Amino acid sequence: MSISAIGSFYSNLSRPYATTARPATVATQGAASTTGSSSTVSISPEARQAAGAESGLRLPESVRQAVKADLERSFPEDIVSEAKARLQANEGIGGSSRTPGMGNLPLLPENQALLDKIRSDMQAARAADTESVFNLTPYARLMQAVQSEGWKAPMTMEDAQREVDIAQAMARLSPPPATAIDETAQAAAMADIEQQVAGRIPDKWRQRWQDEGLTMPTDVQVDFPASMWPKLADAAGISTQTFMTQARELAGQFAGNDYLRALESYISDAYSQTQGKRTTAA
Repeated sequence: MSISAIGSFYSNLSRPYATTARPATVATQGAASTTGSSSTVSISPEARQAAGAESGLRLPESVRQAVKADLERSFPEDIVSEAKARLQANEGIGGSSRTPGMGNLPLLPENQALLDKIRSDMQAARAADTESVFNLTPYARLMQAVQSEGWKAPMTMEDAQREVDIAQAMARLSPPPATAIDETAQAAAMADIEQQVAGRIPDKWRQRWQDEGLTMPTDVQVDFPASMWPKLADAAGISTQTFMTQARELAGQFAGNDYLRALESYISDAYSQTQGKRTTAA
């Protein structure tokens, strides 16, 4: 996959309905759209049609109306409250996770099995449907949800769908950016991906750590699309197992910027001690 294709894929996933005007507010009554079983992916017709709208193809009026209805569907109060909390916690970082910026960390075995199940169902749907462009995006979003959250604790299909709903509610609550700002953000996202593909720690992280006065290992080879954090921990003298245990513990205590600061401080302190020992030994 080309770098531009990678950037487009992640950009589309993070902007659920980028090609359609979004309501300014989110209704808070009604039930969330979740799957009825944790063993099988169930994608609603509306979600399939909404996915089709993102492809830029000309859609029949009936499909357009179904997309409009899906856009205007309400989320329950707990989804809206969580979306608001994450928007505030993730300000300046972006992302819909409570632990943003972590990338693709190693999944728990049961969550890897869940990810494989969703991927298998997506492939089956594509093989069975000649108009597969209308039904793959919902699967991709579920896969992204498991990938971003599945390193913390065991997940069910309902957990993954809840993460998707929260991400969509966050998108509804966020005002659409001005064109110039949107283009700048996309350019920055592409630069981030290009640097990771080249094996470098992205400049945005280097600048963040410099601004926060942290001593972080920056001469680390990144293996995109794998997360850079285990590599940073290893360079600081922390084993992957120890790092993952600490990352999970911190995820239960903090969210958003607070989570990242706690994790960064943990690695920075360990790296400073390692550097100090090397200096003393020399």
